[in-house]
Amino acid sequence: MVDAVIAGAGSGTRLGYPEPKAFVGLCGKPIVYYSLSAFGSHPSIDKIILTVPPSMVDESQKIVGGYDEFRSRVLIVPGGEERWQSVKNGVSASTAEWVLIHDAARPFVTHDVISSVLDMRDKFNCVITATPEVDTIRTFEDNGRCGVTLDRSKVLRVGTPQMFRRDLLMQSFGQIQNMQAPPTDEAALFESQGMPIGYSWGDPVNFKITTKTDLMIARALIEKNQHQQRDRDA
Repeated sequence: MVDAVIAGAGSGTRLGYPEPKAFVGLCGKPIVYYSLSAFGSHPSIDKIILTVPPSMVDESQKIVGGYDEFRSRVLIVPGGEERWQSVKNGVSASTAEWVLIHDAARPFVTHDVISSVLDMRDKFNCVITATPEVDTIRTFEDNGRCGVTLDRSKVLRVGTPQMFRRDLLMQSFGQIQNMQAPPTDEAALFESQGMPIGYSWGDPVNFKITTKTDLMIARALIEKNQHQQRDRDA
Protein backbone atom coordinates (compact mmCIF):
# COMPACT_ATOMS: atom_id res chain seq x y z
CA MET A 1 0.00 0.00 0.00
CA VAL A 2 1.04 3.57 -0.72
CA ASP A 3 -0.39 6.70 0.87
CA ALA A 4 0.31 10.29 -0.11
CA VAL A 5 0.89 12.93 2.54
CA ILE A 6 0.39 16.43 1.17
CA ALA A 7 1.95 19.13 3.35
CA GLY A 8 -0.45 22.07 3.26
CA ALA A 9 0.02 23.73 6.64
CA GLY A 10 2.31 26.51 5.42
CA SER A 11 1.30 30.17 5.53
CA GLY A 12 0.72 32.40 2.52
CA THR A 13 2.68 35.31 3.98
CA ARG A 14 5.22 35.63 1.17
CA LEU A 15 2.38 35.47 -1.35
CA GLY A 16 0.65 38.33 0.42
CA TYR A 17 -2.52 36.41 1.24
CA PRO A 18 -4.16 36.00 4.65
CA GLU A 19 -5.13 32.36 4.06
CA PRO A 20 -2.68 29.42 4.10
CA LYS A 21 -0.77 29.04 0.84
CA ALA A 22 -2.46 25.75 -0.04
CA PHE A 23 -5.82 27.49 -0.21
CA VAL A 24 -4.83 30.56 -2.20
CA GLY A 25 -6.86 30.68 -5.41
CA LEU A 26 -5.29 29.48 -8.65
CA CYS A 27 -7.50 29.76 -11.72
CA GLY A 28 -10.69 29.26 -9.76
CA LYS A 29 -9.48 26.47 -7.48
CA PRO A 30 -7.26 26.36 -4.38
CA ILE A 31 -3.62 25.57 -5.11
CA VAL A 32 -3.88 22.26 -3.25
CA TYR A 33 -6.67 21.07 -5.55
CA TYR A 34 -4.22 20.27 -8.34
CA SER A 35 -2.07 17.99 -6.16
CA LEU A 36 -5.14 16.31 -4.68
CA SER A 37 -6.45 15.66 -8.17
CA ALA A 38 -3.15 14.17 -9.39
CA PHE A 39 -2.67 11.82 -6.45
CA GLY A 40 -6.38 11.08 -6.17
CA SER A 41 -6.51 9.82 -9.75
CA HIS A 42 -3.28 7.78 -9.62
CA PRO A 43 -4.05 4.04 -9.49
CA SER A 44 -1.27 3.24 -7.00
CA ILE A 45 -2.32 5.71 -4.31
CA ASP A 46 -4.62 4.31 -1.63
CA LYS A 47 -5.23 7.31 0.63
CA ILE A 48 -4.33 10.99 0.67
CA ILE A 49 -3.56 12.65 3.99
CA LEU A 50 -3.68 16.45 3.83
CA THR A 51 -2.07 18.40 6.66
CA VAL A 52 -3.45 21.89 7.26
CA PRO A 53 -3.20 24.54 10.00
CA PRO A 54 -5.26 23.47 13.03
CA SER A 55 -7.51 26.50 12.56
CA MET A 56 -8.31 25.37 9.01
CA VAL A 57 -9.37 21.77 9.63
CA ASP A 58 -13.13 22.38 9.48
CA GLU A 59 -12.88 24.79 6.55
CA SER A 60 -10.58 22.38 4.69
CA GLN A 61 -13.09 19.57 5.08
CA LYS A 62 -15.75 21.77 3.50
CA ILE A 63 -13.46 22.74 0.62
CA VAL A 64 -12.28 19.18 -0.10
CA GLY A 65 -15.84 17.90 0.29
CA GLY A 66 -16.83 19.95 -2.73
CA TYR A 67 -14.79 17.77 -5.11
CA ASP A 68 -16.42 14.41 -5.77
CA GLU A 69 -13.40 13.17 -7.72
CA PHE A 70 -11.24 12.65 -4.63
CA ARG A 71 -13.07 13.65 -1.44
CA SER A 72 -13.67 10.06 -0.28
CA ARG A 73 -9.94 9.34 -0.35
CA VAL A 74 -8.76 12.40 1.58
CA LEU A 75 -8.12 12.49 5.32
CA ILE A 76 -7.42 15.91 6.83
CA VAL A 77 -5.18 16.20 9.89
CA PRO A 78 -3.88 19.26 11.74
CA GLY A 79 -0.29 20.25 11.09
CA GLY A 80 2.35 21.55 13.48
CA GLU A 81 4.49 24.66 13.85
CA GLU A 82 7.35 23.25 11.74
CA ARG A 83 7.02 21.50 8.39
CA TRP A 84 8.49 18.27 9.75
CA GLN A 85 5.91 18.27 12.55
CA SER A 86 3.10 18.57 10.01
CA VAL A 87 4.54 15.75 7.95
CA LYS A 88 4.98 13.58 11.04
CA ASN A 89 1.31 14.11 11.92
CA GLY A 90 0.35 13.06 8.41
CA VAL A 91 2.61 10.00 8.34
CA SER A 92 1.30 8.97 11.76
CA ALA A 93 -2.20 8.86 10.29
CA SER A 94 -1.10 6.39 7.61
CA THR A 95 -0.97 2.60 7.89
CA ALA A 96 0.60 2.01 4.48
CA GLU A 97 4.00 0.40 3.91
CA TRP A 98 5.11 3.36 1.81
CA VAL A 99 4.32 7.06 1.94
CA LEU A 100 4.86 9.80 -0.62
CA ILE A 101 5.45 13.27 0.83
CA HIS A 102 4.46 16.16 -1.41
CA ASP A 103 4.32 19.94 -1.08
CA ALA A 104 0.82 21.33 -1.57
CA ALA A 105 2.50 24.34 -3.20
CA ARG A 106 3.68 22.20 -6.15
CA PRO A 107 0.49 22.01 -8.23
CA PHE A 108 2.06 20.60 -11.40
CA VAL A 109 2.90 17.10 -10.19
CA THR A 110 1.95 14.47 -12.79
CA HIS A 111 1.20 10.75 -12.90
CA ASP A 112 4.51 10.20 -14.70
CA VAL A 113 6.49 11.84 -11.90
CA ILE A 114 4.60 9.90 -9.23
CA SER A 115 5.09 6.60 -11.06
CA SER A 116 8.79 7.28 -11.63
CA VAL A 117 9.35 7.62 -7.89
CA LEU A 118 7.27 4.53 -7.09
CA ASP A 119 9.30 2.47 -9.56
CA MET A 120 12.33 2.86 -7.26
CA ARG A 121 10.78 0.96 -4.34
CA ASP A 122 12.86 -2.15 -4.94
CA LYS A 123 16.13 -0.18 -4.78
CA PHE A 124 15.90 2.36 -1.95
CA ASN A 125 13.93 3.03 1.23
CA CYS A 126 14.03 6.75 0.46
CA VAL A 127 13.74 8.32 -2.99
CA ILE A 128 13.64 12.03 -3.81
CA THR A 129 12.39 13.73 -6.93
CA ALA A 130 15.18 15.65 -8.63
CA THR A 131 15.86 17.78 -11.69
CA PRO A 132 19.25 18.74 -13.17
CA GLU A 133 20.76 22.08 -12.18
CA VAL A 134 21.07 24.33 -15.24
CA ASP A 135 22.41 27.52 -13.65
CA THR A 136 25.96 28.26 -12.58
CA ILE A 137 26.19 27.59 -8.84
CA ARG A 138 28.62 29.40 -6.54
CA THR A 139 29.27 29.54 -2.85
CA PHE A 140 29.31 33.00 -1.25
CA GLU A 141 30.70 34.85 1.74
CA ASP A 142 29.06 37.30 4.15
CA ASN A 143 31.19 40.20 2.91
CA GLY A 144 29.51 40.16 -0.51
CA ARG A 145 32.31 38.25 -2.19
CA CYS A 146 31.62 35.19 -4.32
CA GLY A 147 33.24 31.91 -3.41
CA VAL A 148 34.03 28.94 -5.61
CA THR A 149 32.02 27.72 -8.58
CA LEU A 150 30.50 24.30 -8.06
CA ASP A 151 30.32 21.61 -10.71
CA ARG A 152 26.63 21.75 -11.60
CA SER A 153 26.81 18.30 -13.20
CA LYS A 154 27.33 16.95 -9.68
CA VAL A 155 24.36 18.67 -7.99
CA LEU A 156 20.60 18.22 -8.20
CA ARG A 157 17.58 20.41 -7.56
CA VAL A 158 15.46 18.55 -5.02
CA GLY A 159 11.68 18.58 -5.16
CA THR A 160 8.71 16.45 -4.24
CA PRO A 161 7.13 13.93 -4.15
CA GLN A 162 9.60 12.06 -1.97
CA MET A 163 9.02 8.42 -1.11
CA PHE A 164 9.77 6.64 2.17
CA ARG A 165 9.27 3.30 3.79
CA ARG A 166 6.87 4.44 6.46
CA ASP A 167 8.25 2.58 9.48
CA LEU A 168 11.79 3.85 8.86
CA LEU A 169 10.55 7.42 8.43
CA MET A 170 8.67 7.28 11.72
CA GLN A 171 11.85 6.05 13.42
CA SER A 172 13.81 8.87 11.79
CA PHE A 173 11.60 11.56 13.27
CA GLY A 174 13.00 10.59 16.65
CA GLN A 175 16.46 11.73 15.51
CA ILE A 176 15.50 15.36 14.92
CA GLN A 177 16.47 16.27 18.47
CA ASN A 178 20.04 15.35 17.58
CA MET A 179 20.18 17.68 14.56
CA GLN A 180 21.58 21.20 14.78
CA ALA A 181 18.67 22.63 12.76
CA PRO A 182 15.25 21.35 11.69
CA PRO A 183 15.44 19.34 8.44
CA THR A 184 14.45 21.13 5.24
CA ASP A 185 12.91 17.87 4.05
CA GLU A 186 12.44 14.35 5.37
CA ALA A 187 15.22 12.90 3.24
CA ALA A 188 17.63 14.89 5.40
CA LEU A 189 16.62 12.65 8.31
CA PHE A 190 17.71 9.58 6.39
CA GLU A 191 20.92 11.35 5.37
CA SER A 192 21.72 12.22 8.99
CA GLN A 193 21.58 8.51 9.85
CA GLY A 194 23.80 7.44 6.99
CA MET A 195 21.02 5.75 5.04
CA PRO A 196 21.30 5.83 1.22
CA ILE A 197 18.92 8.08 -0.72
CA GLY A 198 17.88 7.36 -4.26
CA TYR A 199 16.65 9.86 -6.80
CA SER A 200 14.18 9.83 -9.63
CA TRP A 201 14.09 12.41 -12.40
CA GLY A 202 11.16 14.78 -12.05
CA ASP A 203 9.78 17.60 -14.16
CA PRO A 204 11.12 21.20 -13.93
CA VAL A 205 7.54 22.43 -14.38
CA ASN A 206 6.70 20.87 -11.00
CA PHE A 207 8.04 23.97 -9.23
CA LYS A 208 7.09 25.26 -5.80
CA ILE A 209 4.92 28.36 -5.56
CA THR A 210 6.63 30.62 -3.05
CA THR A 211 6.37 34.18 -4.37
CA LYS A 212 3.84 36.29 -6.24
CA THR A 213 5.89 35.81 -9.39
CA ASP A 214 5.64 32.03 -9.00
CA LEU A 215 1.86 32.39 -8.69
CA MET A 216 1.71 34.48 -11.87
CA ILE A 217 3.71 31.85 -13.78
CA ALA A 218 1.46 29.08 -12.46
CA ARG A 219 -1.65 30.92 -13.59
CA ALA A 220 -0.18 31.46 -17.04
CA LEU A 221 0.67 27.76 -17.40
CA ILE A 222 -2.79 26.60 -16.33
CA GLU A 223 -4.54 29.12 -18.57
CA LYS A 224 -2.39 27.98 -21.50
CA ASN A 225 -3.23 24.32 -20.79
CA GLN A 226 -6.94 25.18 -20.55
CA HIS A 227 -6.79 27.06 -23.85
CA GLN A 228 -5.06 24.13 -25.57
CA GLN A 229 -7.65 21.72 -24.15
CA ARG A 230 -10.48 23.87 -25.51
CA ASP A 231 -8.81 23.87 -28.92
CA ARG A 232 -8.55 20.06 -28.86
CA ASP A 233 -12.19 19.70 -27.84
CA ALA A 234 -13.43 22.11 -30.51
